[in-house]
Amino acid sequence: MKKIKTIFFLLLLVFFYPFYSIHSKIKKEEILKKNIEKHEDRNLNMYIDFISSISSKVEKDVFDGGIFSEEFLKLDLIGKAHENIDYRFVQKINLYPESYNIDTKMDIAYLKCKLNDQLSFLIGKQPISFGSMEYNNSKSLQVYKYPDIYKNEENPIGINFIYTPKKNQEFRFQIVNHLNKGNNSIQNESNPMGYSLNWNWNLLHNKIQNRWSYSIFQEMVKDHFWKVLALGSKLDFKPISLESDYILSDEDIEKNRHFTQIFRLLTKEVSSIKYGTYFLKFKYNFIPRWNLFAKGVYELGRSKKEINKIIGKNQLFKKVYTYYGGIEYQPIKHNEDLNLYFVYQRKNVKYMDIVKQENKNNHFISLGLSYRVKLL
Repeated sequence: MKKIKTIFFLLLLVFFYPFYSIHSKIKKEEILKKNIEKHEDRNLNMYIDFISSISSKVEKDVFDGGIFSEEFLKLDLIGKAHENIDYRFVQKINLYPESYNIDTKMDIAYLKCKLNDQLSFLIGKQPISFGSMEYNNSKSLQVYKYPDIYKNEENPIGINFIYTPKKNQEFRFQIVNHLNKGNNSIQNESNPMGYSLNWNWNLLHNKIQNRWSYSIFQEMVKDHFWKVLALGSKLDFKPISLESDYILSDEDIEKNRHFTQIFRLLTKEVSSIKYGTYFLKFKYNFIPRWNLFAKGVYELGRSKKEINKIIGKNQLFKKVYTYYGGIEYQPIKHNEDLNLYFVYQRKNVKYMDIVKQENKNNHFISLGLSYRVKLL
């Protein structure tokens, strides 16, 4: 009887095991699939961006030779923590071959939370919500950009409310901490803050793009502000695109201190400056993967107040003409991650007669590459 029971059990095992094995395999596959889907939902992407070049400069008729450099290195982490929560962390490394210095800092660190289809908010360390194509065009190489408008030393910490009433229209209201330290002789009673209102809108399937903003930032000195109006538009009718910008920077305390440094021997007073900057950029994709571009920048600087009877109120003291020309090549078809470029720049700076020795007529040439490597 015992042998019969044993044989019967073995027969049951032989008969049902294949079904158990198939069920177990299906269960494992379902668990693996869920884990993969869970990982995919997070949409984790990691990139390394860098620019390397050989460049030369002629300053005051003196040629500095050529120098190889890696001006820019960045680790960019983008992903989803939840279906309605995105995150981004950017570790930026600036390399300065002239001084052999390396500056490493967390450039961006924020969460973007989606409340519904129209409303979301972004909190953490983030770029300022300035308008203009010059400031917002993330695909442009650093060598193409006009550096004098980037007067915030680093991105601030704050919150940004984003309202999208319809597909091609977006409003942003941003509140951030104070940007840069100024003259602390007269302190504000409260911690200074900055505010930006930004309107982005597109027409004709992004063929017409507009980025407009107005920003005001309190300074550390009481009753002093930095106000910025930034208006940018783009016409993108492939293979030709045209961008135009106007940026008005009204500075109760001069942000880059260029003019203040020039007059440091004559007065200890901090200059109040108003800069108006005009941009026009033309780009032509003349054959596949090859682009030609030309760009002009015109800047005017005026004093907002009289300085020791040397400069009158609202007096024009500075004119800047900057011209760019270049060509870029993308070796990989339908991929802008690898970019080879050649850029020529001429910058002509003219000051008022009393400081005309500060005039500049510089030439800059750069041959290099930029590459965005996807790690994950």
